[in-house]
Amino acid sequence: MGTWVSKSGNKSKRIEKVELGYVEEGNVKDEHEKGVCLRTSSSCKFLLWILEMPLYLTRRLTIPIACQERWSKPIAVVSVTLAPIFLSILWDLQDDNVNLSLTFNSGLVYGTGVFAGTVFGVLAYLKTEKSSPPKNCLLPWLAGGFFMSVIWSYIIAQELVGLLISIGYIIGINQAILGLTVLAWGNSLGDLITNLTMALNGGPQGAQVAISGCYAGPIFNTLFGLGMSLIGSAWYGYPSPVEIPKDPHLLETLGFLIAALIWALLVLPLRHMKLDGVLGGGLFLIYFTSMSLRFIQVVWEPLPNTVSIT
Repeated sequence: MGTWVSKSGNKSKRIEKVELGYVEEGNVKDEHEKGVCLRTSSSCKFLLWILEMPLYLTRRLTIPIACQERWSKPIAVVSVTLAPIFLSILWDLQDDNVNLSLTFNSGLVYGTGVFAGTVFGVLAYLKTEKSSPPKNCLLPWLAGGFFMSVIWSYIIAQELVGLLISIGYIIGINQAILGLTVLAWGNSLGDLITNLTMALNGGPQGAQVAISGCYAGPIFNTLFGLGMSLIGSAWYGYPSPVEIPKDPHLLETLGFLIAALIWALLVLPLRHMKLDGVLGGGLFLIYFTSMSLRFIQVVWEPLPNTVSIT
């Protein structure tokens, strides 16, 4: 009996050793796979860091920042110095024509940018401290940072529009479809997430803020953004008028927009200012009808001329 117990004990010990061996081998394999994944992710992060570093440095050195956590006096002095020069470069690149008056204007624009940047840099060096951002003249810093952020948003938007137009020419997709889908959805994604979060988690006041933001955002983009763009274009091209390409379906788009506004204006008072499925369903039906009609029109229209690359 004792011998049988000892033999069974030896067998159980050997089984435990085998199991421990398998477990240790599995742990080694898991650690090896984790190491490979970590090395791969580190390589990808390093590659992305290299790719975004030129754009990040350009933005960082042209946008004045007056935040306590990110304050750096050398970077602040460089940013207020380079921001006017950067604006002068952008202004000069708006016209591709080359003539004597343009050369004189370019020299005047660059000279103004360099002079303004030098003055701002000297003032920033003399009036700021190493430990904290300026407290007495904080408004000009905030205004400058906001203005340069808007400029960078404008640059990125221009590149995005150019990319969409190129994709439309290459693939043969109508530019109006790209504008109504990719550009419109991408431009409204941030507002959609913010308004949805406010409506779901903010209670009645959050819903009111969300519905106000849904209408205030497009109003600001249409009136201020489009207005400033047209003023700049008219000023730069004076005395020539600003020519806007004719869109035969522009009145249809405006008609659906007016229909959505009238629907909200009628439904909200009738529902005692309650935001329910009646308002949302009607707005969605109007949008779905507008998109469907536009897709049908594009399908039956001839494709735009494609660009041949030789």
